[in-house]
Amino acid sequence: MQPAAPNPAPVQQTMLDQFDMVMQNLEVQGEKHMLEALAAKPAIFSYAKVKENIEDRDATFEDLRQKYEADFPELSDSKTISWTVNYGKTTKSVSNPATSKVYEIKAEIESSQAFKDTLKKAKTDAEKNPECIVKLFKRAQTKGEALSGIKELCLTKAEAAQTNKPIVLLPSKDGRVYEQRRNEIGCFTAPAANIREFEDIRAEFKMALPKIPAHIFSKVMGFFKSISDELHYEVMVHILYDTEEKKYIIKVPKQRISEASVNSETDEPYPDRCIHVMDFHSHNTMPAVFSGTDNADEKETRLYAVAGRFNQTLPEITVRAGCAGKFIPLNPEDVFEGDFFDTYPQEWKENIRHWGTEIKRPWHMGLRLKRTFGEGRI
Repeated sequence: MQPAAPNPAPVQQTMLDQFDMVMQNLEVQGEKHMLEALAAKPAIFSYAKVKENIEDRDATFEDLRQKYEADFPELSDSKTISWTVNYGKTTKSVSNPATSKVYEIKAEIESSQAFKDTLKKAKTDAEKNPECIVKLFKRAQTKGEALSGIKELCLTKAEAAQTNKPIVLLPSKDGRVYEQRRNEIGCFTAPAANIREFEDIRAEFKMALPKIPAHIFSKVMGFFKSISDELHYEVMVHILYDTEEKKYIIKVPKQRISEASVNSETDEPYPDRCIHVMDFHSHNTMPAVFSGTDNADEKETRLYAVAGRFNQTLPEITVRAGCAGKFIPLNPEDVFEGDFFDTYPQEWKENIRHWGTEIKRPWHMGLRLKRTFGEGRI
């Protein structure tokens, strides 16, 4: 009788094991090459709109702060700065910026198992080749004063109930800040006044776009005067900014007009490239004063202007910025190009006498800018 043939299974299993080992080695080698490539890539400093490679591989986070504080004065106090390193899906806070080196933190993240596991699961090129972003932020403001040890700022009543501080500052949805004090008698809540720890914030508008050119303003005023002279009616225009052409344009929406009202309707939205900067309407021969109807209608966050007294040689104009239904009075020169009260040669005054006295105060010709400039400046 022939002996039984040996079972080939162990041989097959050995081959499979060897194959697995080869694949594992390849995977390890691939991971090693990937990590080596990432280690060679520079870390990137990111703050405001700056993104810059960090070339010095011995730099500490404090070195970076000192490097950039000349361009960003708000970084001058290291005590107010916090640092993080964002690498792929890993974010690490820096507890010792003065001594911790950027590339040591980068290498620490690269050697972590969590980072390696993320790379293994990566699907997109961005996930397989992540950037190491070094970020900073100001964790404290130097303006005003820090809250004293007896005060706390709480955002909700529930938070206020949990604190043991005797004085609590609570913001309310009515837009005010309330001061809450507790003693043996009870809990007292009243509107706060003169909170010295807060910054002094005032209503204001700062224009990010170029000012509206004088020729746009002149065309609109000419159109308003024509409608006022011919029909004695009010009328409205929209002033848009074309972000591609980098220029302002005037659009006259379809509207029903009368002596004391304008009802406009836009056929379709303006193209995305056009920013609706200003609603500008006339008040015919009436004063350039925003009406109750204007206040109720002008809810969008944009600029608004009204012109009136077109029966006079010098019309009036009033300008304001609308912030979701709240209004900020402006000078026309804040948003329109040109100086409404231009300079002139000083010798003009030398020939002017008034009852034997030289005129000291300049006379200006131009628009009567009611309320915003005051009659005393005309």
